[in-house]
Amino acid sequence: MKIGDKILIGVLLVVSLISGYFTYYKAFNKTGTNVVIEVNGSKYQELPLNVDKTVTIHNGKHINVVEIKDGKVRMKESDCPDQICVNTGWIEKEGQQIVCLPNRVVVRVTGGKKGEVDDVVY
Repeated sequence: MKIGDKILIGVLLVVSLISGYFTYYKAFNKTGTNVVIEVNGSKYQELPLNVDKTVTIHNGKHINVVEIKDGKVRMKESDCPDQICVNTGWIEKEGQQIVCLPNRVVVRVTGGKKGEVDDVVY
């Protein structure tokens, strides 16, 4: 390989890393606007993320408590044995979710605007 080949490879590598970083940042760092709570695969409730609220979910003999505070949401309490959903902590970015598999509860952060165009390709 000649010096020109090495320079070309280096420039292409830097450009691809920078574009990959900005693509990742744009796609995964959008702050969400709504919280969707699903129980047994059906929508239970949809709430705005900017209003502080606590929701208690009774699913048969199972209980989950979801807390929305300061633009973030978490599973505050659950009676499931492993407590993975509680230990997930606060989420706020669009696309993040908390899943309580034993109790079949999913808490998902969404963007709120349906039909909004993300990108246009010509």
